[in-house]
Amino acid sequence: MARSIVRTLMVAGAAAGLMAGVGACSCSVTSKHAVSKGDVAGQISAKMTDAAGNKPESVTCPDDLAAKVGAQLNCTMKVKDQTFNVNVTVTSVNGNDVKFDMVETVDKNQVASILSKKLTQQVGRKPDSVTCPDNLKGVEGATLRCELTDSGQKYGIAVTVTSVDAGDVNFDYKVDGHAE
Repeated sequence: MARSIVRTLMVAGAAAGLMAGVGACSCSVTSKHAVSKGDVAGQISAKMTDAAGNKPESVTCPDDLAAKVGAQLNCTMKVKDQTFNVNVTVTSVNGNDVKFDMVETVDKNQVASILSKKLTQQVGRKPDSVTCPDNLKGVEGATLRCELTDSGQKYGIAVTVTSVDAGDVNFDYKVDGHAE
């Protein structure tokens, strides 16, 4: 009988993802209802760097950022032919003054791939699938809930960022002991 990945893996593991080297920074711009995607991209270009201090060659944001606390936008930046994701979140709005944090993220597919590889190494066989619903913010304490499918059963994987050091995002994960 094949060993179940979940029965074998009732302990937390650690994994690391590589990304550019800035954790988070805050910006403030003037806007009534939204910050234009061009202004957001401009702030990312001005404030974000990779671990070696290189500025982005290009930044792309899909939409304007709503001037509403909690509003989020996921942009991409290209540094030295590598693409990085940046999450932008509005932290405060005071009249026309919109403040927002920018934090680089590890792509959800990269997180899922790292988890799948780690599970394969620990158990000796690959799970059916690992999926994550969103990118993982590169900030200590950030969490993400992914899903493991093994032998037709679905389980949760709790992912928590333990540290961010010079562009390396280190995270622990724990597979739940029950099907969802």
